[in-house]
Amino acid sequence: MSNILLIMSGSIACEKAAKLISAWHDRGDKVRLILTSSAQNFIADDALELALEKTYTNTFAAGEEMAHIDLGHWADQIVVAPATANLINKLAAGIADDMASTTLLAAYGLNKPVFIAPAMNTRMLEHPATQSSLYKLHGWGYKVLPTGVGALACGELGQGRLAEPGEIMAWIDADLSMPGKGRLLITIGGTREAIDSVRYIGNSSSGATGSKLADYFSQAGYAVTAVCAKHGNKPQLANCLEYLSFEDLAQLLESQLAENEYTAVIHTAAVSDYSVAKLLDADGEKLGRSGKLSSKDGLQIVLAANPKLLNQLRAWSKNSGVKVVAFKLTDSGNKNAQQAAIMQLLQAEEVDAVVHNDLAEIDEQQHLFHFYYGAESENYSGAMQLAAGLEEWLEERK
Repeated sequence: MSNILLIMSGSIACEKAAKLISAWHDRGDKVRLILTSSAQNFIADDALELALEKTYTNTFAAGEEMAHIDLGHWADQIVVAPATANLINKLAAGIADDMASTTLLAAYGLNKPVFIAPAMNTRMLEHPATQSSLYKLHGWGYKVLPTGVGALACGELGQGRLAEPGEIMAWIDADLSMPGKGRLLITIGGTREAIDSVRYIGNSSSGATGSKLADYFSQAGYAVTAVCAKHGNKPQLANCLEYLSFEDLAQLLESQLAENEYTAVIHTAAVSDYSVAKLLDADGEKLGRSGKLSSKDGLQIVLAANPKLLNQLRAWSKNSGVKVVAFKLTDSGNKNAQQAAIMQLLQAEEVDAVVHNDLAEIDEQQHLFHFYYGAESENYSGAMQLAAGLEEWLEERK
């Protein structure tokens, strides 16, 4: 069973595309529908209500102001059928001026498959603008389905007919069933906990290691969602969902894991152990948190411990078998203390493997990683060697 978001744009083929809704509904899928203003001229949404969860037509409908954001998170797949030349060219140009186009733009980067089923006159399909847009969308990761050949609504014969509903479903199902290496959630960078409007408690994490891992796995054929700090390095091949604070990161992880079937979480992010609970002046009086605090006055910062995110990941996960890889940074010359910290993490039920490094082993010339899983361990010199080792470990546990 899947959550399917169907987007219909203005074409006489809307009636044909409506058959998808009942077919999906009959096999147990949940379907939500977006109709463009033009599509409403070709089909009445109340005729489809029995097979639909909900229909959306207006970005500014009361109580649905965030629907164009929320629908991308809800959907397992997005199908645009029929996709007119107008909507295709708008999407390729990044135009967001209605419910359909804003939802499609807002869903980009969520790693949800988007299928485009064109329907239009042959010359409109072959127009350089439309062909350029379809080529661009394909390059961005959208899945463009073939059109049919035959009698068009205008009375002409040619390419451009919306494919038959059964064909569309078969192509989508075949694409989704293609074996992939897996879906990874990788956290990158470090949190910042606000003291006032300009000051914060942070750490020195640059996000370099996590970014390299995300790019490696993306290139290796994994579907990667990167949860990245707003500051610092970001991957080039994986799209980022950005966070700033511990709370931001926790909310993103909970929603992503609850809504998506991830194979593994690779948690490289450096998460603050504390957040600012309150600020006091030199006399112990509570200070407000808005604006910039004066540097002339004394300041006491009261911290509150943050819960451990690692302890929550599996509980949040839609996939109960998700693999969790923790990262542990130490700053100790005492090897026994390092080993105790690693074993404490590794023996927890919530963690499957631990990547350890120590500040003494990190400089411009080297970055050593020690990978622990069960009773075994491996040593790697550099993020790319580590990535290859992690991939081998993941593949062995499929």
